[in-house]
Order: sequence, then structure tokens, then C-alpha cells
Amino acid sequence: MTTEQPHIAYLLKRFPRISETFVAAELIELRRQGARVSVYALAKPEEAFTHDFIDDLDVDVTYLTRRPLQQPLRTVRGTQELLRTQPRATVIAAGKATLPPSVTGWRRLGQAAQLARALRRDGVDHVHAHFASSAAKLAHLTWQLGGPSYSVTAHAKDIYHQDVDPRRLVEVLGQAAFVATVSRDNVEYLRGLLGSDARVTLVPNSVDLARLGTPARTPEPALVLAVARLVEKKGLDDLVAACGLLQDSGQPVALEIIGHGPLREDLAHAARRLGVAVTFRGALDNAEVMERMAHATVFALPCVVASTGDRDGLPTVVLEAMAAAVPVITTDVNGLSEAVLHGRTGWQVPQRDPAALASAIRTIVGDPPLAARLGAAGRDHVEANFCLRDSVALLRSAFSEATGTGGVRSHRDRALVGSSAPVVGP
Repeated sequence: MTTEQPHIAYLLKRFPRISETFVAAELIELRRQGARVSVYALAKPEEAFTHDFIDDLDVDVTYLTRRPLQQPLRTVRGTQELLRTQPRATVIAAGKATLPPSVTGWRRLGQAAQLARALRRDGVDHVHAHFASSAAKLAHLTWQLGGPSYSVTAHAKDIYHQDVDPRRLVEVLGQAAFVATVSRDNVEYLRGLLGSDARVTLVPNSVDLARLGTPARTPEPALVLAVARLVEKKGLDDLVAACGLLQDSGQPVALEIIGHGPLREDLAHAARRLGVAVTFRGALDNAEVMERMAHATVFALPCVVASTGDRDGLPTVVLEAMAAAVPVITTDVNGLSEAVLHGRTGWQVPQRDPAALASAIRTIVGDPPLAARLGAAGRDHVEANFCLRDSVALLRSAFSEATGTGGVRSHRDRALVGSSAPVVGP
């Protein structure tokens, strides 16, 4: 068996995205650990900025196209190469992809032709798709066309949303070399879909503690901070309502929300109606977010299972708040229950319960020693169980096994790769 590092391609719908800092951080750590990795994406996001730390990302990025007919020569060359090198597989896979006929099917086939040619040109050994949606479907189709093996990291919306077709999900994930996912709940759910012998690998969502540095706390009086996309599953309407209850009880707080999204005006209207002092800061660079963390008395993100079935896996920003030693209040949705242990590393409240959320905020704001203890324990918990270095070592081991190459495992690999062993300690 060779010990040469496999060449891994990360396949993404868009890259880099403001809301997906975990992908860029993972890639940076992979390179830091000596992995050979390149990025292939369908589009570059049209966003106001990119996080400064992405400047540390030293990988080649190849953009395909979301509309293959806009680059017909590129698509034709890829198709011709497939027909020359994999004629039977191409005909069979093309038939499956385009029957019944649909614009999406033909578009994905053109994208796969472009991708297969690029992967062969670049000597890629294995493809890893983040999210079990567009990227995973494209990796699956490219594999059917004779491309390299593939794996998928599944998060939450991509497996739980009501629009996800379970049969299609089983088809795409069931033929992957392995499926990584971020929480024990996800592992159990996916094994229920794919079968108990499916190779589902628990790879906790994690943070780069070296980049975040040592916490320096200068909390402002009664400052409640939330960082999230302004969408239903984040539970921010409950947070505004809870702050309204605190206002009515004579204990006002200052609420600060960082992020953007479709519920911005609804949340602002609710805050005005309830007399809540709220500052909407919009989307900020990660360094600016961490600076605001230092000033927060408490970080609150009362996530819920949305009406569509959508939910969070384990929000990176919760781990960042814990790493910054900010006391965290959240719910038990999915992986949050593995990170925020009630009364020990943070505070849990029931979903959709503004009264319980208000009580938790009142408790922590009114008890600085408790806040300090929860913040310190949260930081220790992240260091022990949600360190990016260890999570990336798990991925590297899984990549090595998928490609038949050697690799050094971290101290936790043997317990976690291919198992649902817990990653949180007592």
C-alpha cells in the first residue's frame, strides 16, 4: 500500500460563501496537515465581501458553470472525451440523468462532462462534496460517468428539508465511499435511511482554535448577541419575543443581531412593537464577529425545527461563541445538545418558548460568576471535542481509506471513523 497523499477535490455549489466559514476553515486545515486538495465550484457567490481569513487558503479553485450551454465548447470537449474514454458508462449515465427529460437533468449532465474532464486533467483521486444536494448529485453522476470515487458531508437542510426526496438521497449517499456528518442525531437518521451497515462517519463540526486565539472578555452590560442568517430555523423571533418579556418585567437588555436574510423586516417590526432595543448589524467579517463576541454578556441562538423540516446540524457560530468563552443559550436541536450541555457548558431551553428563553437570559445576565463559569467550561469543551485539527484528521483518514492510500490517524480516529461513538465527554 502506498503512503502517497491522495489528491482530493472539494466540490461545492458556490465558493466561498460568507455563511459557510466551516468549509474554508476545513480546507485551510487540510492544507496545513499536508493534504493535496483542490476546489471545484459551480459559481462564485455574488456577496459584498469574503472573510479575511480566507486569504490563508492556498488551493487551486476551478469554476465550472451553472449553465453549461453558456460555455458550449467546454461542455462539448468534456462530452467528447467521455464518449471516447467511457462510451458505455456515458450512454447509461446520460440516460438515467435525462429521463424523464428535464432542464435540470440536461444541465447536470453538461456540468458532469466539464467536471469529469477537469478531474482527469488534474489527476484527482477522490471527490468530496459538501452538502448532500446539488454538489453530491453532481459527484454521483460524475462517478457514474467513470470519474473518481466520491464522499459527502451531510449537514441538515440537505437531509431533513421537506423538499428532499428520500429515494434520491439514498441513491446518491448509498453509493458514496463514505458519508460524513456533523452530529450523532444525523448519524442515526442516515443509518436509518441507508441501513445499519452504511459507512456513516461522525466528523464533528469544529473550529480553528489557533485562529480564534485566547478569549479576551470585555462584556458590555446586558448585551445579548445573536449571529445567524435571518431565517425561521434560527428562532430569532423567539429571541425578540423573549427580550420583549424582559423589557416588560423591568429588566431590559440590549439585543444585537449580526447577519442578513429574508426575515429582517419581520424581526425589526416585532422589536418595535415590543419596545425591544435591537441593533441589526448585517453580515460582518468573521474577525468583526469575534470582536463583538468579546463584548457580549451572553450569546443566544434558540434554534428550532422549521415548518419545512429544515434545522441546523451544529452551527459553527455557537462553537465560536463557546471558544470565545461567551456563555451560550440555545435549544437541543440536533448537534446543539452535544455541544451545549445544560448547566455545564451552556444553557438549554425548549424550542419555541420565549418565556423560558427570557428566564435563561435573566439568570445568566444577573449572575456574573455563573456566566464566567459557563463560558470557561464551554471553551474547555470545544478544545476537547470540537477542535478543527482533530476533525480534519478524521476526514484525512477516511479519504485515505476511500482511496486505498496510507494515512496517520488522530488519537480519536479509531473510535469514530465508521461509528456513532460519542464525541462529547462528561
